[in-house]
Amino acid sequence: IYGSLFSVLKGNPFNLEILVDSWPNYGAVMTRPLTVPPKWDPYMHSYSLFVRDESCMHIVLEHMNWNQAFEIQSMQEFVMDEVKNEATRRNRIIELSLLKTYYQNDSEKLAIKDQDSLEFCCLSPAHSSLVDDSWSFGGNYSSKEYVTLCLKSLPSCCILKSGSPLSWVLCDHYGAMRMLYTVPQERRKGLGSKTCSVLANILQEHGRPVYCHVEEENIPSQLMFKSLGFQETTCKLIWAKCNS
Repeated sequence: IYGSLFSVLKGNPFNLEILVDSWPNYGAVMTRPLTVPPKWDPYMHSYSLFVRDESCMHIVLEHMNWNQAFEIQSMQEFVMDEVKNEATRRNRIIELSLLKTYYQNDSEKLAIKDQDSLEFCCLSPAHSSLVDDSWSFGGNYSSKEYVTLCLKSLPSCCILKSGSPLSWVLCDHYGAMRMLYTVPQERRKGLGSKTCSVLANILQEHGRPVYCHVEEENIPSQLMFKSLGFQETTCKLIWAKCNS
């Protein structure tokens, strides 16, 4: 939610709104689309939830559109339990994934070895097909449109060789570092850690939070972020997806 606030304040390219049940003593806060996205687009029909008062859950559930595909993110188990119960009541099928969350707590820039010998640049929308094809959640029209919007609107970093990207990472609409990828023939050279370090420094310069989510089975990425000094949160991100 904190990362979403930056997007809203920077022109709101993802068309989000942030809602609270009351202010300043709120019991629940959520992000959701400001307008109804296309029915076939779960990437833009996305919610993030944080609830301090469990009695507010019914209000949160009432402010979700259950009539089309969507995604939900939360780091609170009881929130997702309520989401699952509501989905069952509505005969909707929910798929859950657990991801570890890492964040940078140090205000100092990350050191980057051999930076002068590498060519760094930002990704552009011209790279959207390349990024989408390598993304495990991509490969369709709406995912490519989402990637394009991320590249247009948010910081990114890649390493080039003779004009071709070798390794890249960008940010999603919540401001998390995401879609890290290195072409197979260039792996085990530390390029991924370098691109993440550069992007982390860029985010820090812009005053943005520096964090990422990593699938539980992705041990190499977990070890990489730990080696960069990122700390793991005690709670995992619970990502729910409903396509039916």
